[in-house]
Amino acid sequence: MPLLRLVLLGSLAGCGWVDAWIGDEPTPEPEVTGAVRLQNLTLRQTDDQGQILWLLQADGARYSDGGLQQIEIDNLRGDLRVAGKPTYTLEAKAVKVRQRNDQLWIEGRTTVTDVAARGTIVADQFVWRGDRALLQAQKNLQIRYPQVAITAQRLEADSQRQELRALKAVQVTSSLPEAQDLRLSTDVLVWQQEQERLLAGVGGAGGVTVVGVAGDRLRAQEAEWSIPQQQVTLRRSVQVDLQEPRLLARGELIQWRIDRQQIISDAPLTVEYPSQGITGQARRGVLFLDDNRAIFENARLQSQPQAAQLRAQRLTWRIPQQQVEASGHVEIQRPNATLRTAQLVWRMPQQEVEAQGGVFYHQANPRIQVRGQQAKGWLDRQEVIVTGRVQTQVPIQVRLP
Repeated sequence: MPLLRLVLLGSLAGCGWVDAWIGDEPTPEPEVTGAVRLQNLTLRQTDDQGQILWLLQADGARYSDGGLQQIEIDNLRGDLRVAGKPTYTLEAKAVKVRQRNDQLWIEGRTTVTDVAARGTIVADQFVWRGDRALLQAQKNLQIRYPQVAITAQRLEADSQRQELRALKAVQVTSSLPEAQDLRLSTDVLVWQQEQERLLAGVGGAGGVTVVGVAGDRLRAQEAEWSIPQQQVTLRRSVQVDLQEPRLLARGELIQWRIDRQQIISDAPLTVEYPSQGITGQARRGVLFLDDNRAIFENARLQSQPQAAQLRAQRLTWRIPQQQVEASGHVEIQRPNATLRTAQLVWRMPQQEVEAQGGVFYHQANPRIQVRGQQAKGWLDRQEVIVTGRVQTQVPIQVRLP
C-alpha cells in the first residue's frame, strides 16, 4: 500500500501550474505509476510546533501519474489556520491540490472566506503559505467585503499584518450606501484592514483614478481612502474633473469628503471653467458638489471674455449663476480701468459689478479717479457709478499763450 500511504500523509507534490509570482514550485516526490481513487479524504498539515496550518476534507479524490503527478479532489472544504486558529474557510467543487511542507497549492475555482472580516475571495488559483500566514490568489480573481468589492489580476493577503495587496488592473467599488457610486482604479492597492484604509498607487506606480457621483473624476499619482472617515486624499499631480457644470481643478494635495460632498485643497490650486473662458488660482479652496459652489482664499480669477482680472482674499463662486462674491482687499482690473473695494459682487453674464466699502476707481483714458462708499458698473461699457461721499479727481489741461 505505498501509494495510499503517500496520499493520506499529505506528501503530495508536483510542479507546473502555479506561476512564479506565487511561490516556488514544489519538488517532485518519487514517481508513482498507475492511479487510485479515494473517498472521504482528509488533508492535514502542522508546523514545527504541532499547530495545524490547514485541515481539509473531500468527498472523493483521484491520484494519477501521466507526467505531472497531482491529486484531483471533489467537494473540497475546510479551513486555513494561523497560530492554530481558523483564519480562512474554503470550498470548491472540483480542484487539483498539491501540498508540501508549509505550502498548499489549489488549482480550480475556489471560494475562500475571511472569517474575521466576513469577506470572500474567489479565484482559479490559490497558494497558502502557512509558515508566513500569507494567502495568494490569481486568475479570474474577485474579492468582496462588506466595505468594498475588488477585482484584480493578483492578490496577497497577509493575515498577520491584516493587509491585502492587489496588483494590476485593480478596480475598487464601494459597497457602502453613502459611497455606493464611488469607483477607484489603479495598478497597486494596499488595504490596511484594521484601519479600514486603502492606499492606491503606492510608489506612484500607474497612478489612480477615482470616479464619483455623476461621473465626476479625480486623478492623482497616489490616493488614500479612509472608509470610516469617508474621505479620499489624493497626492501628487492631482486633477479634478467635475461634469455638471464642467469645472477643472489641479493641485498637489486634494481631499474628497464623500459624506459632505466637498473637494478640499489646503495647498495651492488652479481652476478652469472652460465654457466661460475663466481660469483662476488660489492658496486654498473648497468645491461644494451638492450646490455647485466654490470658496477660494487668496484668489485670482481671469475672465477672457471680459478681459478682466479679479483678486481678493476670499471669493465665493456660485458656478451655475456665474456670480462671484469677493471680500478683503478686492481689486478688479480691465485694460483701461481698476476698481478697488472691500466687497464686490460680479455678475459675469451681465458684466455687472457692485462694490461696497472704500471704493476707489481709476481710469487711464480719459484719466479719472473717483472715491466713494458704493459703486455699480458694467465692464463691457466701461461705465461706473460711484456714490456715497464721492471725491473726484480729473486732470485739467492748460494751454499757455
